[in-house]
Amino acid sequence: MKRAQEWSDDLTKFLQDYRYQPNLTPKLDALTAAPFDQDVVNEIVLWKVNRYAPLEPEALEALNGLKGISYRERRTAEGALLILLRQPGIDLPMASTLMRFRNPDTFQIIDRHAYRAVNGDDYPLYSTSGAKRKADLYFDYLDQLMALATEKGVAFRHLDRILYIFDKQKNGTL
Repeated sequence: MKRAQEWSDDLTKFLQDYRYQPNLTPKLDALTAAPFDQDVVNEIVLWKVNRYAPLEPEALEALNGLKGISYRERRTAEGALLILLRQPGIDLPMASTLMRFRNPDTFQIIDRHAYRAVNGDDYPLYSTSGAKRKADLYFDYLDQLMALATEKGVAFRHLDRILYIFDKQKNGTL
């Protein structure tokens, strides 16, 4: 094991290889003496957990275009979902989260807990699964959620939260 204290060369040479969150790091490094607000704290937290996902203008436009889509038209959002899935740091659980907060009456979050609560088995996708496969699974999952909401008399917009807690309490940890 090498220890920095024992390194005989200049340690600052390692700084030239630092490439962590290259878009956000300079912004955070340039923070002034102004007090932090919650937005700054959120960006620092996202930086630390390596979850900062800056969206390209095309992706933001596609996301904002989901606001007026009715549940019956949900599959017309496949193009927007595919655009989101091309963004760095965005996989299906994050894309569905963005979509859900943009239009909770049409879209819901898919994650390991909610999927397991509905299907009784493990979430079948990986980061390397194709975007089309992810989109197909997501829209089929939304169909399952609408059927569940109707059957159980639960508001569709609350299902992601209900399923998350249901799974944690009834099925335990992942």
